[in-house]
Amino acid sequence: MTVIEAEKPRRITIEWDAQNAAGSAGTTRTTFAFESLDDDTRTLLTITEASWLATPDGAKSAFGNCEGWTGMLIAMKAWLEHGINLRDGFYR
Repeated sequence: MTVIEAEKPRRITIEWDAQNAAGSAGTTRTTFAFESLDDDTRTLLTITEASWLATPDGAKSAFGNCEGWTGMLIAMKAWLEHGINLRDGFYR
């Protein structure tokens, strides 16, 4: 993984090699954009990922990553609010 951009506290963009990625580079790029809401009591996170092949395998990869980002956000929320590490032992 390569960090392409990090603009604290607004944006992080990363890129890595991926199967079924579109373009000659064979990578996918993901941007996490953070927006403060309600006088800093909440944060809106928008995740944008590109670019996948417009094929069934490309769609499968894109949706698989979407599920992964959802799991990551759930784990982050549990850690931040309750100190619980949901990913402990996840990769065994």
